[in-house]
Amino acid sequence: MGWMGPVVDDQEHEGWVVPLFADGAQGVGTSSARGVLIARRPDDGPGNGDRVRLTYRDGSTAEGLWQDSTVIRGDGILHTHTSGQVRLEMIDQAEQWRPDAAVVGWAAGCTCGWRGTPWTRVPPELADPTARQLTTAGPCADLEAADENRVRQEWRRHIAGWQALEDVEAAAARQTAAARALDQAVRAALAAGAPWADIGRAAGMTGRSATEWWSTRD
Repeated sequence: MGWMGPVVDDQEHEGWVVPLFADGAQGVGTSSARGVLIARRPDDGPGNGDRVRLTYRDGSTAEGLWQDSTVIRGDGILHTHTSGQVRLEMIDQAEQWRPDAAVVGWAAGCTCGWRGTPWTRVPPELADPTARQLTTAGPCADLEAADENRVRQEWRRHIAGWQALEDVEAAAARQTAAARALDQAVRAALAAGAPWADIGRAAGMTGRSATEWWSTRD
């Protein structure tokens, strides 16, 4: 999607530039010749092109494509308000794309749900990063590298605490592995007949300390 971040307690933090639209819609960070792909939530309700299922009180069902509050199926148009309908289910969401020109700004986004402060899209002559006003080199909605990096820095500040925790987890794992390896090495040295004084010296402690530490460990 974009910028790989830490995974702490099974929570993923991956960032990207989120295109913003005037009506509050957001892009998922995917663009093509069709424009910008819009993020949709399961609870948004059906949109044109979605496949839906209608269920009626008698248990019968009807499936088709949602189009302007009607459901179109192979044998014609079935109005969603047909008497007896008790449930409307979404079977499959259609992709929704919007033109690049409709993007009014950008924000840093993270897969944990966080969104940064928006940056406004302006014509080239009005671009001013200090005023959070950015522009694009052409009609597309993709930011230039320098501006994308500005947005990315906000995401980096967002994940700083999580990144630090991931570093702690990694250091703790290395410490645990090193302690296990040292235990194994000491047992191997004892099996080979090495005296405690030599083992302690090799481990950076006295022979007595080595004896007290490893003689009580499994």
